[in-house]
Amino acid sequence: MKINVNGIEMYYEKYGEGRPLVLVHGNSMDHTAFKDSIWLLRRHFAVYAVDSRGHGLSTKVDELHYSDMADDMVAFMDQLDLRDVVYFGHSDGAIIGLLTAMRTDRISLLLPGSANLTPEGVVPWLRAGVKAVYSLTKDPKMLMMLTEPNITPEELATIKVPTVVIAGSKDIVDEKDTRLIAESIPGAKLRMLEGEGHISYAATGSHLADIIMEEVGIREPGAGGTLTAPQKKILKAAQQGEVDAVFMYEKLAEVVDDPKDKEAFLRLAGDEARHADVFFRYTGQTVRANPAKGLIIPAMYRTIGKEKLYPIIAKGEYEAAEKYKNIIADFPEVEEVMNDEVHHGDAVMGLLK
Repeated sequence: MKINVNGIEMYYEKYGEGRPLVLVHGNSMDHTAFKDSIWLLRRHFAVYAVDSRGHGLSTKVDELHYSDMADDMVAFMDQLDLRDVVYFGHSDGAIIGLLTAMRTDRISLLLPGSANLTPEGVVPWLRAGVKAVYSLTKDPKMLMMLTEPNITPEELATIKVPTVVIAGSKDIVDEKDTRLIAESIPGAKLRMLEGEGHISYAATGSHLADIIMEEVGIREPGAGGTLTAPQKKILKAAQQGEVDAVFMYEKLAEVVDDPKDKEAFLRLAGDEARHADVFFRYTGQTVRANPAKGLIIPAMYRTIGKEKLYPIIAKGEYEAAEKYKNIIADFPEVEEVMNDEVHHGDAVMGLLK
């Protein structure tokens, strides 16, 4: 969807219903950065994943400034009349969030992740890299990082929104900036994520969903509960199946002839990864893909062709959905996974039309 704000078209996607949660990505990224967490967050929030100006599917511009992007965000929330907003922004999105919170009362919980206050607030090697890229590309996104932001503690002190300042212990943002933000915003909480880098907690797996739900006070049904041995065996087998499916679809995408098929299989691989993460939240165990499917299925594509192979793959999806019917009474969130598997079977068969 697109909305006109301040002379540009801002693209966003909405998932779920409930309290509005606005997610804003970092520099040179887009709304898809949070796809692994949106899978879980959409059950509790009306999630608005936004492309900032100059990014993704929003209008490209010749100049970029954080102040303009914050004005866009205020206008976005005003036009959609979003209230009681939970706002999470990562990196550039966090900077935008700080500035936005100074300009509107629509945000009721601010979660800035890995924000810096000045261009010098990131590690030197990153600044050098950005400078080199800009010298070659003249990309306005790079120029903005070299010259902005310039946020003072006095400006931060005007933020009256409950705030949790987030960063990884191995972040590329200087910890001094992170701590100064937390110290300058009245009543702000600091959350340093041990062992996490700049990207890992925000755009890898569903860790971000856990962080947001914890800060809001939401507990996933069944998450963290005690599993019986038979339940754990069933869930781990399901998790293994989903991980194997990710590997299979990725490998199949490498060999198919039709670009449409390639795009479809990569999309399905992303879905299966989110499914695996649902089961991981129960088992707490990491499983590795069995390479057999990743080798056999592409070989079958070359030997028997898609007309015979795709029905076999679709049958596997439908059978997985049938198996999940037996566990959704105890694990209701698996119902979404089950429904997806049926859609996947239909999607694979649709590639033959």
